[in-house]
Amino acid sequence: MKNKKTESRFESRLESTDRILKYFSDRKKRSIENSLLRPLYQEICKSLFIIFSMMIDVFIPLQLLLMLSIPINYVSSFPLFIILLYVELRIYGKIWGKKGIWSIEKYR
Repeated sequence: MKNKKTESRFESRLESTDRILKYFSDRKKRSIENSLLRPLYQEICKSLFIIFSMMIDVFIPLQLLLMLSIPINYVSSFPLFIILLYVELRIYGKIWGKKGIWSIEKYR
């Protein structure tokens, strides 16, 4: 009896894992198809924007952590990180978002 329960539980976990993998595979396929619709220079600019945003989000708060004294550095670096992330997301949305200048909907 235990063996059948274990097998059915194992099979249900395998099926859910397969569904999740299929979902992410389909999502990645759509992302690749969408990136092929835009001109190459827009995709390059998008990638560079993401890279520089990540660098800014890492290095500026870390530098603030190193420059200030212990209690102030934690209090100031986290809000700075949140503000930088918010500004970068707004810029990304205005350029590559659904209603952005280089929106994917304009190329479909």
